[in-house]
Amino acid sequence: MSELLFNELPRPTFRWLRVNHTVSSLAGEDTSVQSIAVEANQNILSPLPTGTALLNAKYEGANKDAVQALVDNAEGYAINVPAKEKEVVGIRIDANARVANRFQFIVGEGAELEVQFYVTGTGEALTNVSYLNEYDVKEGGKVVVKKVNLLPEHVQHIEHRYTKLEDKADVEYINIELGGSENILNYYHDLVGQESHMVHDIAYLGNEEQKFDISMIMSHGGKKSFSDIHTLGALSGNSKKSFRGTLDFLHGATASEGAEEDTCLLLDPTVKSVSLPLLLCKEDNVVGNHAASAGQIDHNKLFYIMSRGFSEVEAKHIIVESMIRPIIDRIGDETIEEAALAAVRNKI
Repeated sequence: MSELLFNELPRPTFRWLRVNHTVSSLAGEDTSVQSIAVEANQNILSPLPTGTALLNAKYEGANKDAVQALVDNAEGYAINVPAKEKEVVGIRIDANARVANRFQFIVGEGAELEVQFYVTGTGEALTNVSYLNEYDVKEGGKVVVKKVNLLPEHVQHIEHRYTKLEDKADVEYINIELGGSENILNYYHDLVGQESHMVHDIAYLGNEEQKFDISMIMSHGGKKSFSDIHTLGALSGNSKKSFRGTLDFLHGATASEGAEEDTCLLLDPTVKSVSLPLLLCKEDNVVGNHAASAGQIDHNKLFYIMSRGFSEVEAKHIIVESMIRPIIDRIGDETIEEAALAAVRNKI
């Protein structure tokens, strides 16, 4: 398998730091593709044939060749929510073979959409799960996407996601990333509309040899647009997390505001956390904030909990779960929330 560059930084820093991109290859390049279950109003659901054009022809995802392979070879689903309508879509990947799929969402003016995305699987034959999500949110549209990744920890997991927000569009993403051996996540949010609003929260928990490679770009093009990024999680064993977050204020983004915050709890000295919050600006009268923190568990907090009768392992469990659980509780599906919490408890 040939090596590819994933999640390249929009403006590279010094090469010797080796943080400008991730080098990897696609696992499980075969012809067996697992089907995906989609629960939705059939009136808004239609097939997405191979070769269907991207919503944004310039979007390259985590890797341009990987995205093009999905466009050329992967069938998928088109979800078109009419103006002023309100819909809920459930997408469940419960795979035992390689997954390659696409989803295109068109959300009409003033429409509301909730997407519940649940990714899991079984079996040694499952080596790679790759998919491309595209969202075109028209004026005044509202979208909430709740994703939970509980893949087996021998599976490569790649997600490409593009979002276009028109005037006063409001989008919220919630990611719970717990499974997978190598998670390559690429999110490009295109805030072209005035007063468009985007919030993206990601919670992760890594152990053993797990990798989480996260790239997020908030491209502000509309006046008074707003974005807020939160990534938080914990690492143990030899796990690794890389976060490349970019706030890009373009010409015309007057009075826009963006913020990004990356928080990582280091449970073992052998873990590695890389954080690259980046601010780019071509416009005045904008506000951009970024913060990153990585450290061990507060010993005073650990001592306090242990003084109440808990062991050190139990105390660490309480601290880690209390950090991640508020995001899990926002999923809104009791069965999926319990599965996520069980995964958290098994990993600590």
